[in-house]
Amino acid sequence: MNKGMKWGAAVLAAGVLIGNAGVFGGSQVSAAASKPVVKPAAQPGVALKYNGKVLSLQGKLVDGVTMIPVSILRDAAGLPLSYNPGIKTYTVGSGVTKLNLEVSDYGVSAYINGSYVGDNSNNYEGKLIDGKLYVPFKLLNDYMGFQGVYNASSKTLSLSKRQMNQVAISTELIKASDANATILIRYPQLSGLANADAQEAINKVFKDKAEAFATEAKAKAKKRDAKVEHPYEFDGTFLVTYNRQGVLSIVTDSYEYTGGAHGMTAREGFTFSLKDGKQLTLDSLLHNSADAKTKLDKLLKQKATKDGFTDGFNGLKKDADFYVKESGLTIFFQQYEIGPYAAGFPTYTFNFSDLLPKGTDPFEAAK
Repeated sequence: MNKGMKWGAAVLAAGVLIGNAGVFGGSQVSAAASKPVVKPAAQPGVALKYNGKVLSLQGKLVDGVTMIPVSILRDAAGLPLSYNPGIKTYTVGSGVTKLNLEVSDYGVSAYINGSYVGDNSNNYEGKLIDGKLYVPFKLLNDYMGFQGVYNASSKTLSLSKRQMNQVAISTELIKASDANATILIRYPQLSGLANADAQEAINKVFKDKAEAFATEAKAKAKKRDAKVEHPYEFDGTFLVTYNRQGVLSIVTDSYEYTGGAHGMTAREGFTFSLKDGKQLTLDSLLHNSADAKTKLDKLLKQKATKDGFTDGFNGLKKDADFYVKESGLTIFFQQYEIGPYAAGFPTYTFNFSDLLPKGTDPFEAAK
């Protein structure tokens, strides 16, 4: 897991249920702690369909958030699901969209491809409801390639898989360890893209970045301060945030601990056109529209100010950090940039329809 974002947590005893039966051969085992449990009587039901088929299990509406039983990802969508009692973690799916759910007294934390998901704007935590494990539909929608259509009259959510880009994304590793440091850097590499030159260009960006981080880590490790009790740590992870319509957006986190109270993480967003392998800029997504950037700046100021980020915040930067996700354009800030360390990476997502004229395609440059 990305230590820069990981929550500290006391572990629960094994036995979180994921459906009508648990993953332990169908045995019914009660959860050991009560903190994350939500009283079922207060949760309205949501009927579920998958690929048009009515499912026996229902979703739950919790504080306006639609929660989906984890078991349907196995039973209806066919994703592999396993449980590791040693680290009290459920694993759903595989590859770069693999979901890990860490259960503790503090809740059920969600990680996709080793990266913690959740920020000041979105909560992707799982929940225990009546002894069963649920995750927000938004988690499936934003990071696992699912989509849903809600019918208000029948209170039914129809789920299906999205049509993704025709490209495979795998994880490459740079790994080293000695008395001075542990280094584990994971970075994405593409295969199967129709345009081989574009694929090579994108792969080079991520490989070069990972190798540069590894070189820097090894140099720092050689100069390790003997007063630091523990070995230095260098950890790299990535998260695919958008992979459709000829556009690929990926966020990378580079964490390092070289002593002190805590480590630091640097975050970068990369958005590519799969047509030619070129990176899409914020200006290109907004069609070089001054009006769109003015709207974005205004909305960003409103949200950040509401969250109390006033010191050091001056609105939209010229070189703003961003990425794309299913719900739109996401602007984020680095640790300490506009708030304290505890604030993490202040992050705000805006629907393109709120920034661009009706009918405008933000991805026109990638077509």
